[in-house]
Amino acid sequence: MVIVYKCRICEEGFIGGEKPTHCPFCGAHIENMVLAKDYVKTEVIELTKQTGKNVEAAIGIELSNAEFYFCAAAKSDNIADATMFKRLAKIEAEHASTLAKIIEAKNPKISRKKDICGNNKHNLKESHEREEKATARYAQFLEETCEPRAIEVFKALIEIEKDHISLTEGRF
Repeated sequence: MVIVYKCRICEEGFIGGEKPTHCPFCGAHIENMVLAKDYVKTEVIELTKQTGKNVEAAIGIELSNAEFYFCAAAKSDNIADATMFKRLAKIEAEHASTLAKIIEAKNPKISRKKDICGNNKHNLKESHEREEKATARYAQFLEETCEPRAIEVFKALIEIEKDHISLTEGRF
């Protein structure tokens, strides 16, 4: 039997036989995947000035990371890392899009042509550092946030970025 699920974080749909352990679009954990028929959107309310600034900063982090990962995928010296970097680029792009919805901004434009990465080993190390930095920043943003939708997204992003850190541990 095929079932339709919806991610509470990125709001994308998934059609499959079983509930995915992670959203295939944004990487959110299984608890954020709900039956589409049961999905209730967390409404965006007026944001405090601080939350607005933090969401904008988070969009910048995600855009930068997506551009880095597209570069790293293109320069990777093996198919496994190229695949990982390309998937990370798409996930980070989805994060930027999700964050933009919170501040009711246009979908951010991501360049796939920036030459902002190095060789494969360097890119693995930089990936690890970028994900650690994003996790720390999102934890800070979460502490400064009181709006339910922003809290929901920052909590999920912290968990997703921790997953990304685990991809490169001990590899550089």
